[in-house]
Amino acid sequence: MKRIIFHMTFLVATGVLLFCLNNCLQKKRYGAGADNRGNIDIGWASADITPDQPVDIRGQFTARISDGILDPVTVTALAIESRNDTSSAKVILVSCDLITIEKELLDAVRMKIKESVPEIDPTQIIINATHTHTAPYCSTDMDTRNRYGIVLDVMAPSDYFEFVVERISETVKKAWSNRKPGGISCGLGHAVVGHNRLAVDFSGKSVLYGNTNREEFSHIEGYEDHTVNLLYTWDKDSKLTGVLINIACPSQATETLNKISADFWHETRIELGNRLGGDVFILPQCSAAGDQSPHPLFGDKAEERMQRIMFSPINETGEYNIGLRKQIAKQIADAVTSVLPYMSNNIEWNPVIKYQMEVVELSRRLIAVGDVGKAMNESMEWKKRYEQLLQEVNENSDIKNIPGWYSDITVTYRRMTRGQSVKDRYELGKVQPKIPVEIHVLRIGDMVMATNPFELYVDFGMRIKARSPATQTFLVQLSNGSFGYLPPSRSTTGRSYGAEPASTLVGPEGGQELVNKTLGIINKVME
Repeated sequence: MKRIIFHMTFLVATGVLLFCLNNCLQKKRYGAGADNRGNIDIGWASADITPDQPVDIRGQFTARISDGILDPVTVTALAIESRNDTSSAKVILVSCDLITIEKELLDAVRMKIKESVPEIDPTQIIINATHTHTAPYCSTDMDTRNRYGIVLDVMAPSDYFEFVVERISETVKKAWSNRKPGGISCGLGHAVVGHNRLAVDFSGKSVLYGNTNREEFSHIEGYEDHTVNLLYTWDKDSKLTGVLINIACPSQATETLNKISADFWHETRIELGNRLGGDVFILPQCSAAGDQSPHPLFGDKAEERMQRIMFSPINETGEYNIGLRKQIAKQIADAVTSVLPYMSNNIEWNPVIKYQMEVVELSRRLIAVGDVGKAMNESMEWKKRYEQLLQEVNENSDIKNIPGWYSDITVTYRRMTRGQSVKDRYELGKVQPKIPVEIHVLRIGDMVMATNPFELYVDFGMRIKARSPATQTFLVQLSNGSFGYLPPSRSTTGRSYGAEPASTLVGPEGGQELVNKTLGIINKVME
């Protein structure tokens, strides 16, 4: 009997010893506080996508030939793979300092990844744009004639396109190969970055950046979302490796510059690098923000006064006001670092991870015949002006020696083609009333991330967030495609820029369909 008790005691002691030894080994592998079930591999990579020659800069109606590089534009990739038997998934999140992610760019990257990293399903790649208005024109066009009606002496958009495709593909591949065991924390902060940019008068008309200092001014059209959704990644030793930052504002604080720039994300990267260390990756995302910008419509004098007090008002060469960009960078960095101490104590080493992509069909915006007639009349007027300017350029080559000679003719051509596009969309709506778009949804624990290819107005973003069953919902606009603005009915009633027929492929009806279909996918992954 004593021998049996001795053997049982020995076996129990041995089991406890082996358990403790295994637990120590798991903690050494997955980090302090791990529950010995760590199942996430995380990889980061980043690259410079700045061209080495003058380019056309996207973001305004007129062409802008770059006259230098203010700061680099970059691509950053985060690869996540779950090895849990019940929720295995893999996804690569990519952020680019570009104005949009056109389908031709997405398809080219996917094709390269399919060849170089066959274990990745190309549909598992999510590429979003920060919507900087000071990034190069990226297209398969051989020159600028298709966009501006005239050839400009710049790097061929197709050459930059090939360069960017190569860099994005290399970065995705590197992030995938850099995967190592790690953990994830999701946090929430706040920063006043985006402001609704539509002023409404008493007649109900909305005006983009409308003057609020007038008797006719009634109110600002829509809501503002100042939440900062945060995803922190950690290595097995609980060291911070990167931060994904999701805010409802495009990066267009200095949107009219003739220099290549990542806008306020450049200052944000510098500020966070100073606080967190230069080896921590930063991945920006723009949430639903089709009606937002970093420029307030009132109180701007007080804002500018504080920027002068708090920050150097101009950049090193005295060319432009940098105060707003530095102010935004500080606010974002404060949001990131204020919750960081709590995140390091709440690392998830084994969350449920699910990923699903669906191609859904949304109703095209129905364009009235009257809108077509109005747009075509305007287009014809712009066409007369364009043909006159083109003749002047062809007959007098000295015009090209005048700085900015191309501004008038390029904006005129864009206005002309904008009107024509209304008729084209009207005709297309007769035969193709639905338009297919990709929606990607990623679940990590009790958080979800949902994408869309629009400049999505905040109203729709709020509808998704309010009804989402997840504890925290990240929305990522301008992802895996570029389908223009998507405004709600109150905006189409106001008929401001962004809600006009020429600005939209999908209208309020399709927007609500997007809300419902996105929520349907979210509900699936949250089951």
